[in-house]
Amino acid sequence: MHYHLFKKPIALSILGLTCFLGCEPQSPKTNSGSEKPPKVTLDDVKKDAAKSLTTTATYSQQEKDRLLADMQAQFEAMDANIAKLRLQGAELASDAKTSWQLKMAALEEKRETAKEKIAEISNSTSKAWSDVEKGAKTAWEDLSKAFLEASKEFENAPNRSPEEIK
Repeated sequence: MHYHLFKKPIALSILGLTCFLGCEPQSPKTNSGSEKPPKVTLDDVKKDAAKSLTTTATYSQQEKDRLLADMQAQFEAMDANIAKLRLQGAELASDAKTSWQLKMAALEEKRETAKEKIAEISNSTSKAWSDVEKGAKTAWEDLSKAFLEASKEFENAPNRSPEEIK
């Protein structure tokens, strides 16, 4: 595994442990000079670190699930828009249709890539999903651009009949 996959969870674990240990309520100090503060053992540190790691892993999983749900909803909306675009394209004149078909082929390729990236997020572990997230966001941006390119054929004539488009 690559070292960079562990940077974020480790940093979050250390931060959580620091906050947990530094923010723990303390009993009022009535040290009369003879009392020593309670001794912290290695087992105490291990327990606190384990709790911090568990909390970090839970947070990471929640973020992964949130991103996955958002991307799936956006993908479903994009699929509906692509279906509408296909219906509009069926009415284009033959000269405009050739250009549109090329754009639709590029759009379909980007759609498949985005779909694969969403599946990668779904199948990734909570530790590794942040790297997958970057690829999915890039694929989504590419899909959005391809959709805009394909839909430009209809910018000037969204409500025109096929005869008017010719």
